[in-house]
Amino acid sequence: MYIEVDRKDKRPIWLQIVDQVIDYITRGQLSPGDPLVPTRQLAQELSISRSSVQIAYEELQSRGYVATSRRGGTKVCQLIPETNLYGEEQSVPAIPPNPFLEEKTDYVEHWPDVNQDEKAEIDFRLHEPYVDPGFQKSWRRASNTAMRKENVLNWGYSSPYGLYSVREQISRYLAIERGIYVKPEQILLTLGARQTMDIIAQALLQEGDLVSVEDPGFPVAWSAMRYRNMNVEPVPIDSQGLCVEHISPDSKMIFTTPSHQFPSGVLMTANRRQELIQFARENQTWIIEDDYDGEFRYRGGPMPSLFSQMPTNILYLLSFTKLLAPGIRLAAVIGPEEAIARMAKVQEFVCRHLPVMEQLALGQFFETGDLLKHVRRMRSIYHRRHKIIIQALTATGLADQFHVQGTESGLHVLLESGEDFDESRAVQSALNTGVGVFPLSPYCLKSKRKGLLLGFAHLNSNPIVEGVNRLAKVLKK
Repeated sequence: MYIEVDRKDKRPIWLQIVDQVIDYITRGQLSPGDPLVPTRQLAQELSISRSSVQIAYEELQSRGYVATSRRGGTKVCQLIPETNLYGEEQSVPAIPPNPFLEEKTDYVEHWPDVNQDEKAEIDFRLHEPYVDPGFQKSWRRASNTAMRKENVLNWGYSSPYGLYSVREQISRYLAIERGIYVKPEQILLTLGARQTMDIIAQALLQEGDLVSVEDPGFPVAWSAMRYRNMNVEPVPIDSQGLCVEHISPDSKMIFTTPSHQFPSGVLMTANRRQELIQFARENQTWIIEDDYDGEFRYRGGPMPSLFSQMPTNILYLLSFTKLLAPGIRLAAVIGPEEAIARMAKVQEFVCRHLPVMEQLALGQFFETGDLLKHVRRMRSIYHRRHKIIIQALTATGLADQFHVQGTESGLHVLLESGEDFDESRAVQSALNTGVGVFPLSPYCLKSKRKGLLLGFAHLNSNPIVEGVNRLAKVLKK
């Protein structure tokens, strides 16, 4: 065994010895049982300190390449031959089939059956709010202030409910903006709508329960329930909202977006709200009220929540995705204390607690009043953009060619057509001119409704008008 020390090598001498001995062993130049040169002798041969050689031999022994005994010295161990990872077929753990995960559960996030290499110059993408410089500046300030907080306890393990101070701020916000009066104990912070739906299913339902969802509706609502092996019942939507008469009395839970139905944009009427509340009371059914775009109504004030009318049977969902930015993965679910406590236990079991830094920044954003200022500023900006897209649809004749819905609130509009409308062709033709729009059908379960969805929140005035003009030329052909 010939060991060489390179004084210019940045590696320590002991590590150079280790690497060379391992190389000899793996190449078969040192066999099991072969002795290594005694430490004193090797140190003299290399003109180095004996301690460097001892460290190297100790490292080789800890890695399992050699063994040392008092009488036998240091000898090479018997090693199991390394498996050729590429030269032969490997035995890998089998992944059991999962019909749900093998479905295209995320297809609504992408263009349907079109060339993915084509990019939309003007993208009417849904679910994307406007992240303006003013928000970026105020959120950065809130984050920096939160970082300077000296309360070390906030950086340790915290409550699965979420930080108490943040839940206090949310309770004040709900009272001011939505007329909902709750205690912090009735609020659970989560990581967004998807996780919230999953926690609800685990905490309040049993496998096989019947869950009613809007059709067309929010895919996360039915996909989360199907993933937890619930039976999903689609309920049609009309001009007044959810058709309560179509809900089975066996339904254990109803998911609805009454303030701004997604994706149709319909507002649930007062009579329909009372029908739904009465149904839930008579059948002891949970209602999940997703306050989708509830803050962004452009005709009158926000619609009253279902929760404020019957808090015993309702779980109210508040997401900061549209209020702030999709990257801020925080949401809240509000409900009866017993139900929230059950959900908190599930959350504690699944992820212990939420990221602390985001919560502290959100709490600071509330405390300074920046959140209320931001919501009111965004409402003004979205109102202008909403007005511009409605005017453009009218000017181009698309408002006559399609039934335009979502004319009072929200961050998107629906151009609804008949059941024979070729959505895929329309989407692809628009994309060929640099305009991206969404089809309606991926948001349907049994419904045969067809149309196009246009999100406008993140677009300035000129792209909105230009995009609608291009779309009109394509659709008129």
